[in-house]
Amino acid sequence: MKLGIISDTHDHLKNIKKAIGVFNNEKVDLVIHCGDFVSLFVIKEFKKLNSKIISVYGNNDGEKVLLKEWLKEIDQDNELENYLSFEIDSLRFFVLHGTHGPILESVIKSKEYDVVIHGHTHESFFDEVNGILVINPGECCGYLTGKSSIGILNTVSKEYQEIDLDEVSEI
Repeated sequence: MKLGIISDTHDHLKNIKKAIGVFNNEKVDLVIHCGDFVSLFVIKEFKKLNSKIISVYGNNDGEKVLLKEWLKEIDQDNELENYLSFEIDSLRFFVLHGTHGPILESVIKSKEYDVVIHGHTHESFFDEVNGILVINPGECCGYLTGKSSIGILNTVSKEYQEIDLDEVSEI
């Protein structure tokens, strides 16, 4: 399965549109948003996804009740929460925004999961930590680091591709 991974969109419509274009072109099966959509108006862009989307709340997401309702309109299976755990292709996943570093560290150290995906730091990261695949796609918005990035994970091969949205033309 191909997973699109995105975080920290922070209302950056141009980059959200690029990311959705990449995910659609790459024919991802599922998009995971690691939080910080920020404003509700960006949700309409995610209606253009050709895949399912699941997501977690970020520390900058406002209007959480409406955000959850609007995401449900896009994908009935979207259970917007503070964290998600699920299994795909025999891999156990844990997704959270990552606001609280000690919680993130505890989840990784628990070895309960094969893959831990988070955002919040705005720094892209892909590495194996004590046998656990840890992924942060970086920031879609590019506001803090100057680099706008998303990722795609192949769950069968465990290959990860980081995509620099500044190198993607408008789709």
